[in-house]
Amino acid sequence: MAFQSILGRNGFFRQDPSDLVMPRFFQDLNLDQILNDLFSRYKLYDLRQFYYVKPDIDDVEYRQQVLKDLENEELHKAMVDFSINMRKSREYLANINQSEIPEQKRKWKLDAAFYYINTVLELYRVLGEGYINSEGLLSFRDWLGDYLKGAVFEGFRKDTENLIYEFSSMSYNIQIKRDHIIVNQGSNDEDYCGNLLALFKKTQKESYYQKNPFWEITLSNLEAAVLDMLKKLHPQAFSRLKSFDEKYDGFINSVIIDFEQEIQFYLSFCDIKKEMEEMGFHFCYPKVGADRFELKDIYDLVLARKNASQRKPVILNDCHFDKHERFLVITGPNQGGKTTFARAIGGIIYLGMMGLAVPASSASIPVFDSVYTHFATEESMETGAGKLKEELIRLKKMMDSSTRNSFIIINEIFTSATSYDAYIMGKRVLDFFMDKDCIGLYVTHIYELTKNDSRIGSLVATLLSEESQIRTFRIERREASGKGYANTIVEKYHMTYEEIKERIRR
Repeated sequence: MAFQSILGRNGFFRQDPSDLVMPRFFQDLNLDQILNDLFSRYKLYDLRQFYYVKPDIDDVEYRQQVLKDLENEELHKAMVDFSINMRKSREYLANINQSEIPEQKRKWKLDAAFYYINTVLELYRVLGEGYINSEGLLSFRDWLGDYLKGAVFEGFRKDTENLIYEFSSMSYNIQIKRDHIIVNQGSNDEDYCGNLLALFKKTQKESYYQKNPFWEITLSNLEAAVLDMLKKLHPQAFSRLKSFDEKYDGFINSVIIDFEQEIQFYLSFCDIKKEMEEMGFHFCYPKVGADRFELKDIYDLVLARKNASQRKPVILNDCHFDKHERFLVITGPNQGGKTTFARAIGGIIYLGMMGLAVPASSASIPVFDSVYTHFATEESMETGAGKLKEELIRLKKMMDSSTRNSFIIINEIFTSATSYDAYIMGKRVLDFFMDKDCIGLYVTHIYELTKNDSRIGSLVATLLSEESQIRTFRIERREASGKGYANTIVEKYHMTYEEIKERIRR
């Protein structure tokens, strides 16, 4: 099969930038914080086109293989260097538009071509060093080998290297005599400037290098005079430079351009993964398409980064769905880790669907076509609708858009309703999604929702003991009782006996 893309065996469809919209669940799961950080670091590339578009299920393992290859430090460094050098080549080409001197424009193109040629040759060399095992990179290496051995590239390479040699062989002398500057053709005289720089190099920590004066965008009068002299002394070389400019327009291969863009998807995620691993956190490659939903030692990326910076511990949790279960209802005290747990699972499903490693020690998840989330928000003063109405409108959109293969996360809704109404509406919402055969999580204080339905499993955010108000941040499978956290709700709304007495006294 011919090489198509390192993001998918049969290619990767790129949406128009104007059509790229961050999915709603990114904000609910705090994924926007992670991704906006990456977008900022890689602002020279539009990473939205890769992180906003889910691949086909057949391409999940294909991507995992590429990411595993890039765990090799030598290969990872080679890909970073490749990206830097490709940007340098394009920078030379961009300089063409800033110059008004034809010879300088042509020389910029020649230098860009030389940089490009050496960049792709070095990339091919590294890919042949035995670092790669993935189908995607092996397929690209085969394509690159054929491209480099082709007659078109070979002729382009020879023309470029010959011209570079001609221009690098040109030399000249500058003599300064009082109020005169004399420019002559170069000779074999000793290079005093080079010798002087070599002396400084031995005594300074930083190395010195001599910059080509013609690389400046605007030439000084002296540099313009030197250029005129070189044109007269080497007319054939400048004639060949003009022919080169006319012959090789748009020499960077489109497949190379796409590869450079797409490899940033992996390199950017490697940044996050490496940073987390250096802080002591683990990742694994999930089994996507498994019959069983089971996660071990999971954590939330955003909270883990925050806690690590503050030297706070991160509690790991497990999660699984029994075969007959469609929803897990999570109850427990406020600030006990319920929402963080839900976010961690949602993030794992998203990363797994994208063909990336996930924050867990092991993970097996079924195939999901999308993630739908509904997290409680503040009442909007702009819409004029009450909080309950806004929640119902959002729920309607989820119900209409979701499929039997969607993963649903509902977090702390109907809090503005009475407990009985919240129970009735919550039961109807759960029944709707379960009847649709969706799988999901429902975070709530209404523990009665865990009763009398074999399709619902009960998880509880635990306290150190029933008498204690100390949170363990452990989410455990157990029957929800409603005990042990009623006081926390009272405390949240400042309705303790002492607080009510104080308000009456005032």
